Amino acid sequence: MSNTTIQGKLVQVARGNGLYMLSVETGRADGLLVLPATAEQYHLLFPAGDPVLNDHYEITFKQTPEQIKLLSVFDLADEVVPAELVPTLITTQDFDLQGEEFMDTKKEAAALEKRLAAIRQDESLMQDIQAEVDQEEQQRLANIKARQEGQGIEQLFTEEEIANMNAYKPKTQPQGASLSARTQVATDANDLPMEGD
Repeated sequence: MSNTTIQGKLVQVARGNGLYMLSVETGRADGLLVLPATAEQYHLLFPAGDPVLNDHYEITFKQTPEQIKLLSVFDLADEVVPAELVPTLITTQDFDLQGEEFMDTKKEAAALEKRLAAIRQDESLMQDIQAEVDQEEQQRLANIKARQEGQGIEQLFTEEEIANMNAYKPKTQPQGASLSARTQVATDANDLPMEGD
């Protein structure tokens, strides 16, 4: 016999003679359908405990002349996640947890503040930092003054920058490929007769 699937409201679960009897209101002319399940089947069908009554269920069973065997009972009110999406959802959840760890800015800010406090308390280090800052500021002011006093290109560049530019040497052409030889080839090509001459 083939499997039968029905939908209906589970109105009662009764236990007796070692069986669970599920009463389902189908809304059809036959009225109430009573389906038996052994204790083992019942606990396989409802591993989280007794089902919620008066919810709509989809029930699949196989009926033979000797017995009715429940195959599945699914509460239509439940939120369902297809099995093929479970690995994706687990991975997404892992990414969310990792993201929370990476984006824990309070933890990073606290670590940074602790490091800065340690630096601020080190007087010799603070003096060294201040000396570097003062030296950079003096160099910046000297460059500004030199540009203001300069004439022509000296207004745009310092003497050191100009010296660096003068020290730059352009790359020389590879030997054996002189410009005059290239010009000669181009001239010879122009001397060739055109079609129709």
